[in-house]
Amino acid sequence: MIQTFIFDIDGTIIDTEQSIFIGLDKILIKHAGRRATKEDMLKVFGIPGIKGLIALGFTHEEATDLHPKWSAISREHIDTVAIFDGMKATLQHLKDNHHRLGIVTSKTRESFDRSFTPFGLTHLFDEIITSSDTKEHKPSGEPLTECLNRLDVPAEQAIYIGDSIFDNLCARNADVAFGLAEWGSHTSEGFDADHIFKKPQDILSVL
Repeated sequence: MIQTFIFDIDGTIIDTEQSIFIGLDKILIKHAGRRATKEDMLKVFGIPGIKGLIALGFTHEEATDLHPKWSAISREHIDTVAIFDGMKATLQHLKDNHHRLGIVTSKTRESFDRSFTPFGLTHLFDEIITSSDTKEHKPSGEPLTECLNRLDVPAEQAIYIGDSIFDNLCARNADVAFGLAEWGSHTSEGFDADHIFKKPQDILSVL
């Protein structure tokens, strides 16, 4: 029986797609001579930003230099970021009914504090694992396993909810059930999900 709900952030709890895309588009125009595409976004969502830039063809040195510039541009468009409709009420319902809640994100701790904490949801979560907390990152199962260990929860009692294939693989590598946040992925094609949630309120269907 699922007792613990662990969440990705971008594309799952908050809608950051437009701000991230605008930032990536400007970076690619200036440093790669082309516009960002939907395919580019699929490559970078769900993994640390430096790894995403490397996946787009930049060297590690270039990616390390460009990542803070990308983040800075995206922050300029923070007005486009919002909590997905129904998510806050869903999280509160789970908390009020004594379920354990966690976050596993590819954001660094600094990025988490800057971009997520202002939404006022942090107090709902019992554990938060950022890319600063583990050696390996998604799609490795290590971040999710670390979260479970800190929560002292067995894998079979947890579900990881995310919107990217890297979230899916992370769950599989940690032997945890995966719930697809279809409101963020926009499709279920190519996923190996145990549950497909079309809107945040659907998460409550597994209770």
